[in-house]
Amino acid sequence: MEPTEATRLSESRRKTPELLAPAGNLESFFAALESGADAVYLGLKELNARALAPNFTLDDLARIIPYAHARDAAVHVALNSLVTALEFPRILDLLQSLADLAPDAVIVQDPGIFQLARDRFPTLTLHASTLMGAHNAAGVNALARLGASRIVLARELSFDEIRDITRTTTAEIEIFVHGALCFSFSGLCLASSFRGGHSGLQGRCVQPCRLKFRQGKREGYFLSCNDFSALDWIPRLKALRIAAFKIEGRMKSADYIAQVVRAYRDVMDAPPDRHSEAIAHARERLGLAPARKLTQGHLEGENASGILTPHRSGSSGLWVGNVLTVEEKRVLVDLRHGIRKGDRLRTESPDGREQKPFAVQALLSLETSAPREEAGPGEKIFLKAARDLQPGERLFRIGGQLEDPVRWRRVLLDAVPKPRPYRKTFPAPDSVSDSWPTVPARHSHFAETLLVKVGRYEELGNAMASPAHGVLLTASKPNLERLAKARLHPAQKKRFAWSLPPVILPKDLDYYQRAVRWFVDRGYRNWELNNWGHFDFFRETERLVLAAGHRFNVRNPAALAALGAQGCARTVLSLEITGREIQRLLRSPLGSVPVVTVYAWPALFTSRLKPALLAGKPFVTPRNEPYLLLSESGITAVYADRPVSWLARLAPLRSWGVRCFLIDLSEGPRRNPKDLERVLSGFKRGRADEPFSEFNWDREPVKHRASLKDRR
Repeated sequence: MEPTEATRLSESRRKTPELLAPAGNLESFFAALESGADAVYLGLKELNARALAPNFTLDDLARIIPYAHARDAAVHVALNSLVTALEFPRILDLLQSLADLAPDAVIVQDPGIFQLARDRFPTLTLHASTLMGAHNAAGVNALARLGASRIVLARELSFDEIRDITRTTTAEIEIFVHGALCFSFSGLCLASSFRGGHSGLQGRCVQPCRLKFRQGKREGYFLSCNDFSALDWIPRLKALRIAAFKIEGRMKSADYIAQVVRAYRDVMDAPPDRHSEAIAHARERLGLAPARKLTQGHLEGENASGILTPHRSGSSGLWVGNVLTVEEKRVLVDLRHGIRKGDRLRTESPDGREQKPFAVQALLSLETSAPREEAGPGEKIFLKAARDLQPGERLFRIGGQLEDPVRWRRVLLDAVPKPRPYRKTFPAPDSVSDSWPTVPARHSHFAETLLVKVGRYEELGNAMASPAHGVLLTASKPNLERLAKARLHPAQKKRFAWSLPPVILPKDLDYYQRAVRWFVDRGYRNWELNNWGHFDFFRETERLVLAAGHRFNVRNPAALAALGAQGCARTVLSLEITGREIQRLLRSPLGSVPVVTVYAWPALFTSRLKPALLAGKPFVTPRNEPYLLLSESGITAVYADRPVSWLARLAPLRSWGVRCFLIDLSEGPRRNPKDLERVLSGFKRGRADEPFSEFNWDREPVKHRASLKDRR
């Protein structure tokens, strides 16, 4: 019997990567499946990295999963927000519900979820989010050992780097092929949280990189990335051992999702002799999906170009016009492109800030105020909207009229009248920590420990001469090579630790693996890790003392336990953590000794890109918020104009039971030799002697999470 066309297509798809599409609402979910997605990833209304999308309830999932499975499609649930200590009880309930609902995968960032799944929910299939920072083969290997069946690679990798990773690892690999690009490596961006407490690691990024900046007399969108499309690379990427091609866009409209999914579906399914034709047609289709300028991202490696275009606004969508004046209940708009009643628009303020989208409620003739259904380019038209607009704002079309969501819910209810049953609470929360590694119960009675971290070999002497109990030095190539020649005597080695950098590019991986082995063989036992890939450097840890740095973003007791289970005796808590969280965290069983950073000047952005800015010279936002850019070894770091200091908060921290403190002088502008002495004096006196930020100390750790109110 001859196979049908549908059978041939199904067999063909089994040999190609899975096409994984985003869905932020039901309409987008249906659009993705109808357009040819093999799988859809979506988030719940809490604890996902697109918290501003409409998202889904557990009751929705109880029908969505069987609906997709009946159509041979998979559902991945993004549970990829960091979990705070205050949210920890809720995560147990969510994991129980998901274990019952059995999605095809759960996408995870927080190491605590890996710990809980391994201990209590072994049936869950976990995928490591790109927020976990896998940018080399070591990172992939380490995350696979942690329990990830699939790893989503960082978007900063070239085609050659992706190819090499797929050749040297056995874990499933997923890559992004389309969508927005961040200026910073995912998982390393603190900028949104620093300026307003809206953490990108909790799905609440307000995109400070999209702002217009000024440096001297020059203005531009220096940090705003254009969008990414790997369309031309699909035939070559298909030849690699890649499990899934992922489209970014859970905040995008259903018509955008439909056009992008169909474009990639057509290219992926095209036979080799029709690739060029399929790509050309797909490009035309992508032109119908409002987006920023499309580039090839980092795939070209060092030849990559066009990702940053400072003269171009960072707003997504088609620029359709400008707000001229605002009158009572209506605004006058000068149109560059046509719009229709019901279109969804996004505004951009004169300083480059994107505002929330809105729907055009009505269009009114300029001459007669008569209602109109549409208006064309070059016209001036009155527009009505449900939100206030301001003169000078630019308008971007991001989609057409939304269909009635009730209709889509009715479709789902009719197709799946009987939802999957699931439990809403975890039955034994008190026993969850029974299998965790634990530090002694009397940790709060231990003697206080002070750690000092420096970034340059020249600063090491002063740090070693200080009263600090432990001294860390950033393991940059210059520092490694200087200390390899100088050596430390055995007593110094006991106080000394290397701190590995959070980004080790693939080309440098072999160098670092050999350097670590060289120093370990010579008695350097203390190491601070700052990326999951670093665990791959230390297969035998019985002779070593490992610690986890703040880049593991630990904010809950299960995450502490996860790092403890990996062999980390100490864990530096996330710099985004709040005072309330620390107080709550220290009431829990501790799987690793928590370290609180009381002074640091952290990079807010960490990037592989080289913006058109002068290093070391301040640049400012329209609100005169200053930043400073520094570049070293192919990595760009952007800093605020002042450090983070909790020196004035030592008393409450001590009263809550914190016994290990870190003064981190390893980042930021070049240090004065007297800086260490000054900060140590501030530590002794409990105050800072310079302008500083307290970061998130007094901020609310969980913003607008209705489920937590319901639980209380």
